[in-house]
Amino acid sequence: MHRTFARHRRPVAVLLALLVGLGLLGATPANARGGTPLAHPVWLCRPGLAANPCNQTLTGEPQVAEPGGKFTAGYPVSHGRVPLDVTRVEPDGRTAVEPFAPPSAPPVDCFFVYPTINVLPNPLPQVGSLPPARGDDQLAVTLAQAGPLLNRCRMFVPSYRQSSLAAHVAGLVTHTTPDYSLGLGDVEQAWDAYWRDYNVDPVTHRRRGVVLLGHSQGAADVASLIRDRIDGRGDVQPSLVSALLLGGNVPVPLDRPAGGGADPDAAFQYVPVCARASADRPVPTGCVAGYSAYKQPGDRTLPPDSVFGLLAKPGHRVLCVNPAALLTGAPADGATDLDTRLPTQRLVAGNPLLPGGHLALLLAGTTVPDHPTGYARYPGAVRGQCLFREYQGGNASWLQIRGGDAQVGGPGTGQGLGLHVKDFNLALGDLTALVAAQSAEWLRQH
Repeated sequence: MHRTFARHRRPVAVLLALLVGLGLLGATPANARGGTPLAHPVWLCRPGLAANPCNQTLTGEPQVAEPGGKFTAGYPVSHGRVPLDVTRVEPDGRTAVEPFAPPSAPPVDCFFVYPTINVLPNPLPQVGSLPPARGDDQLAVTLAQAGPLLNRCRMFVPSYRQSSLAAHVAGLVTHTTPDYSLGLGDVEQAWDAYWRDYNVDPVTHRRRGVVLLGHSQGAADVASLIRDRIDGRGDVQPSLVSALLLGGNVPVPLDRPAGGGADPDAAFQYVPVCARASADRPVPTGCVAGYSAYKQPGDRTLPPDSVFGLLAKPGHRVLCVNPAALLTGAPADGATDLDTRLPTQRLVAGNPLLPGGHLALLLAGTTVPDHPTGYARYPGAVRGQCLFREYQGGNASWLQIRGGDAQVGGPGTGQGLGLHVKDFNLALGDLTALVAAQSAEWLRQH
């Protein structure tokens, strides 16, 4: 569906180092489906699942009650429990705890596909219909990116046979493209089960609204899922509250909100890009938002070896929607403060020697704050702005980050990958508030 141009010119040694250090690489799932389907979907999180790591009953209430009304999530392998409260860190260093409200029968659902997190294939011999194992690393990245939504929606998270980090490294060495079709088949199988068995509300017996979310490989999988199962489907598309696809190089038209029915270079033909003319207009629903974040020195355009944000298709760009601007009704290309929230050592089961805990490889070389809560919030530290640049061979479209050097790194951090690892966390508070606002508007309309 999409490719970054000039990819074949990336220095292999540099990318290998980045991949090993970061553990993520956005990619495009193949259109063809390969491998043997699973006997049934494997759920990392599903409301009502026995010992659900996301701690939700079938109606979305807390499955495990904690003293004092606290809410925690539980790791599937180590069984450790972690809070989702937030430590607000003021510019002068003062801190205050913002408690996480336990879920109370949330009226909409979230379907989240986590990014590349498996170092090796899962299961190791990917033969037949052997299912993937649920892992603490899968839950850690789910909580880091989507944990604050657990009191906004019932959370559905499939475990899938994704293309592993090792497969990406091997592909760079052999100049071949990893096969993403197996994982995509698992994601679409899980979606089909969700739509068939869980989307109808057990009380009202009506279709529930659903927010789709994904990052990196997960975003590309969700984009393909929308194209294959939702886009233009009159029986399904009305249930789409929104889609938040970060770090997935989603191609959209320059001059219209969607492909219009006959645009092979657009990700979607009928699901539009989220846009809001002003604060007086309702928050849009049934649309797609997302971005890839970079911190380019002096707001310079992305270099030609960038992995995200580049597109060589005339009349199209990579999706960039600033969630803070969409939420407040500010100009789409304006600079806004972002509600940055980073996962803490407590959330990912880290320690002073290995602060990244279950995400040690993913978070290597990045700031992992040490607070007793699940997240650290930095109001006023980071600003973001969607920028667009045309140049010979294509164009660049990305969320330019300014400020917050102590939290997210200085200009040029990540080089060709940019701030890919922190895409969600840079605006996690805004994304959470956006889901709440879009859900409320969708419910009002329906």
